[in-house]
Amino acid sequence: MVDGPVPNQLFEQWRKQFEEGAQAWTRLLSQAPPTTATPDPTAFWRPVLDQGVQTWAKLFAQTPATPELLTQWKQFLDQWIEAWSKVLGQTMGTEQFAKAMGQSLDQFLVTSAPAKKIVDQQIEQALQALNLPSRSQVTAVAKQIVELEDRIERLEDSITAVLRHLANKEPP
Repeated sequence: MVDGPVPNQLFEQWRKQFEEGAQAWTRLLSQAPPTTATPDPTAFWRPVLDQGVQTWAKLFAQTPATPELLTQWKQFLDQWIEAWSKVLGQTMGTEQFAKAMGQSLDQFLVTSAPAKKIVDQQIEQALQALNLPSRSQVTAVAKQIVELEDRIERLEDSITAVLRHLANKEPP
């Protein structure tokens, strides 16, 4: 069993890591966004996650896992998740974040459009080679079927109207 100081020391190291991560987020949010370039989220996350992984690896290399340590670890993770949830919620509610997400989405769409077009063409060619209908062909046939059903309905209504009209004109 581990005596008292080791779990407390471990918890303090976790707390320090959390505070450093929160400070990094604060620095990131306080910086003015670049006006021309789209922000790269990996540029921020990589150092934070690398630092976290290094800290965790060092802690678990030095400290044996005991039930008390694991309980404290779970409590810390619960607090950590709650704190990050709050920070991320506040961050995602800003106009700056919305702009960055919009720019990122626009960049992704512009980048992926040519690739999507090429993939669609290759799928179309593969379907033709296998003598299978493409999505657009199936959609066109479905549209024609709906139009035929509408025509049949109108014809049935017209025939019913003519039959009623003829039935009313005949003498009893």
